[in-house]
Amino acid sequence: MGRFGCCRESELLDSFFSLQQAWLTEIHEYAQQDVVVMLLGNKADSTHDRVVKREEGEKLAKGRQKKKPIYPGTLDSIYSSVQEFGVPFMETSAKSGLNVELAFTAVAKELKHRTMKEPDEPKFQLQQYVDQEMRTAGCCRT
Repeated sequence: MGRFGCCRESELLDSFFSLQQAWLTEIHEYAQQDVVVMLLGNKADSTHDRVVKREEGEKLAKGRQKKKPIYPGTLDSIYSSVQEFGVPFMETSAKSGLNVELAFTAVAKELKHRTMKEPDEPKFQLQQYVDQEMRTAGCCRT
């Protein structure tokens, strides 16, 4: 059986949260259980038009920390759908190339690790890899 990876890119300028909720719900329903998922916030270079802060994107990707009542159509309902995944998040820019290569390299490394790993081997930490690579590159990669 083959392995699959999925990167969802959405502008940090539009209805980022509602798009992600729908997308993650579809992945949960239709994709293989072990699909590699990464959430990308694009147009990170458009700081003056930006609607979504980096912290909000990270929170969405990590999911809610505490159990709260879920109300459809609210941020809480979106966080609850992401919580099941605990997906990595990174900001990108197609215009400048910021983190684009890193995003695909990270997903490829995770796919390779899942294909090659032995049952006792520790899991590859995708978000930790992304964070480490961003730190060593001074947070910005082109």
